[in-house]
Amino acid sequence: DKIVGRIVQKLDELGLRENTLILFTGDNGTPGGITSEMQDGSFIDGGKGSTTDAGTHVALVANWKGTTPVGKVSTDLVDFSDILPTLADAGGASLPKDVTIDGRSFLPQLRGEKGNPRAWTFCWYQRNPGDQLHRFARDRRWKLYDQTSASRAGKLFDVSNDVLEQSPIEPGQGGDEAAQARAKLQAVLDELSA
Repeated sequence: DKIVGRIVQKLDELGLRENTLILFTGDNGTPGGITSEMQDGSFIDGGKGSTTDAGTHVALVANWKGTTPVGKVSTDLVDFSDILPTLADAGGASLPKDVTIDGRSFLPQLRGEKGNPRAWTFCWYQRNPGDQLHRFARDRRWKLYDQTSASRAGKLFDVSNDVLEQSPIEPGQGGDEAAQARAKLQAVLDELSA
């Protein structure tokens, strides 16, 4: 993106690159009607406004000259609630003690360290007031919709093998691994009930 390039160039000119963490991400997937070709040659239709991975699982690119390893790719889950703790951590600032912060710093991962990766993320989506509410919890492999999610209510998907969410795994199917994932993610949904 040319604008990001201009920002990086200006930071270089000002001698600020080694003191600046650049985060580039999106808040949703590509709009419907746009098809993107993936590295493996497959194609994914845009899913903006949907709760499928095409609408909610977006890339996060981080660059901090001298701090982030060049070319490193991480599959760790990051939630937007993690941005504030990460920026505070990077800047050496303390978070307020009297406010509950749901996020966690992923600064160690940005440095190429293991850190404390999330076991799951949670998404709550309602396009407009009065519209159908959709909620799900997911880990790196599994995604479970709660009972408010209309046609996907209670559906479990193996999104590592079914990114388009075409083949729900019903209770009792998928073996012990699916059952354990369902129980773990259901506990998250129960804890975060609306």
